[in-house]
Amino acid sequence: MRRTLKVEGMTCVNCARTIDIALKKREGVKKVDVSFELGRVRIEFDESKISEEEITRVIEQLGYRVVEEQEGGGEMYILLLSGLSALLIMGLMFRPFEGSVYIQLALSTLVQALGGWTFYKGAYNSLRNGVAGMDVLVALGTTGAYLYSLLSLFGIIPGTPFFETNAFLITFVKAGRLIEDRAKRKALKLLKDMLTLQHSEVTVIENGEELKRNVRELRKGELILCRPGDMVPVDGVVIGGKGYVSEAVLTGEPEPILKEPGSRVISGSLLESGMLKIWVEASYEDSYVSKINRMIEEALSEKPKIQKLADRVSHYFVQTVVLISALTFLSWIKLGANFEQAVQFALAVLVISCPCALGIATPLAVAVGISKALTRGILIKRPSTLEVFPKINMVVFDKTGTLTEGRFQVVRYELRSSEALDVVYTMEGYSNHPIAKAIRDFAKKQGARAIELDGCKELLGRGIVCGEYFIGEYEEEALPEDVWKAVALKRNGEILAVFYLKDTLRQEAKLVVGEMKKLGLKTVLLSGDRTKTTKFVAKELGFDSFMAEVKPEEKRRVVASLQEEGFKVAMVGDGVNDAPALAQADLSFAVPHGVDITKQVGDVVLLSGIGKLPESFRLGESVSNKIRQNLAWAFVYNVVGIPVAAGLFYKFGVYLKPELAGLMMALSSVSVVANTLLLWKGSKG
Repeated sequence: MRRTLKVEGMTCVNCARTIDIALKKREGVKKVDVSFELGRVRIEFDESKISEEEITRVIEQLGYRVVEEQEGGGEMYILLLSGLSALLIMGLMFRPFEGSVYIQLALSTLVQALGGWTFYKGAYNSLRNGVAGMDVLVALGTTGAYLYSLLSLFGIIPGTPFFETNAFLITFVKAGRLIEDRAKRKALKLLKDMLTLQHSEVTVIENGEELKRNVRELRKGELILCRPGDMVPVDGVVIGGKGYVSEAVLTGEPEPILKEPGSRVISGSLLESGMLKIWVEASYEDSYVSKINRMIEEALSEKPKIQKLADRVSHYFVQTVVLISALTFLSWIKLGANFEQAVQFALAVLVISCPCALGIATPLAVAVGISKALTRGILIKRPSTLEVFPKINMVVFDKTGTLTEGRFQVVRYELRSSEALDVVYTMEGYSNHPIAKAIRDFAKKQGARAIELDGCKELLGRGIVCGEYFIGEYEEEALPEDVWKAVALKRNGEILAVFYLKDTLRQEAKLVVGEMKKLGLKTVLLSGDRTKTTKFVAKELGFDSFMAEVKPEEKRRVVASLQEEGFKVAMVGDGVNDAPALAQADLSFAVPHGVDITKQVGDVVLLSGIGKLPESFRLGESVSNKIRQNLAWAFVYNVVGIPVAAGLFYKFGVYLKPELAGLMMALSSVSVVANTLLLWKGSKG
């Protein structure tokens, strides 16, 4: 069984790792994927060995919560209380009076207990599972500052109390997390809405009454009611009401579409106005949005190579920082600094270090990129390929169904046998190729019917054979100008019928090829069609070069040979007969055209057609650039920040107090989030 759970309380990538490790230790758990960015756990388990309730219990015992809706109002109150207390402590420091230090102690204790509880809980749970995250550093830093002030107040150790330090530290870090969380929530709202649709309730009409039911319980033939603002939960047909529906997330088309009785509605579309009564055409599991969800979840569970490296660094980061902090304290003591100064430098090292900036740099950019792409009608199935976009220097296009409409029409035909149409109608049913469909539809209009034929099978790229019958490309004569393809039906080599067909170039095809060339990419047309037809299309659309009469099994070898020449190749096809070539390419784009989206083999699926190809390249490069920028910032921040916090530049008057170091740590994560959110402003198409 598979389940996706919303989890509240994860504050960094190491929180996700803590949950991951704990669940994988349990018997019956087969696969776990935890997304800190989306606040969700996707798990596959054996119901006979572990229940969903037990899984929930494991997560909640770690200090996190499995929730129905995102909460968090309590955290805001604690943040306000911490901030107010810190300001009061600061005021009492500047305007002290007899006994005011004890008020500072009380306020500092309150902040440490309430505000620091989150960090203590997170640190305990992560250490218990062998993972050290940012909570450990914050817990150590704030506790150290609090204990130092407490002990110095009562004269146990030398120095002066600085109760404002732990109070401001907690306030700054919590404020940073809140800003970061809200920004991520806004940026990833689309993904969360789609991924949590499976847990939502819908209004079902039964015997004239409106009842609430979980979307997973819907079955074909039931009636549901959608109101403005509702996401259509399942595929269906409108039988009552009118309304404007946005399909932007499915097609990238921003204009809402009027739906009225008889109109089909697709799950995942949004009802912007009006009210619709919908006849359920398929259960949630079989709906379009469910298929999209499964692909998104698989995409989010995949880590690009650069993220795996960052995760390995983050894993050892905290231990390294604690060691540096201890060495900083000992070094300053040895150099003759007073106890208070040594403590402040050591605490500053602890709290300025930020593994979170490093940890979220890649996954957040990937998640925002996937979300942005969806709004533009682009589905990124394999995030690891985002690293490949900037390296691509050649784009190879399949012709039929990709650059053409893929809707062939029979423009003329010859029949030399009375049985030919029935035979053709039956044989072409064994293929889903556009040409086969066109001939079958034509035969049906002529009154053809299915007949019994033995031993039928499709010969990929060649045709279909049924016993003594064979249907395939007709190559025995030159084709007229208005014909792109000729197909002949033969019986033991004797021609029974010939069908002449023509396809239409897509309106956007020439623009797409031009845009690819503007991006500095070489363009190649690869087709199984005759040289004459392929040359015509290549010239019409402005290709740099073309290859004709290439059979499906040869297309993969062509792509491989281009790679051997040093090209980084992207392949664009419809997945009908070019799957091996798509798999061979460094980066592959699939254009669905009615083929089940879950069967698409491309790294990227252009849901709304080939017109989105240039935008997908721009977006892919933007995401890749953001990942590099974020990682560079996280690296430079820690490389520069830790030495400054340790006091290496103290003799030049450059140093950081612990509370200021804490503020910088909070801002480092916020800056990574802010930089990533700029993705929403770019890559418009």
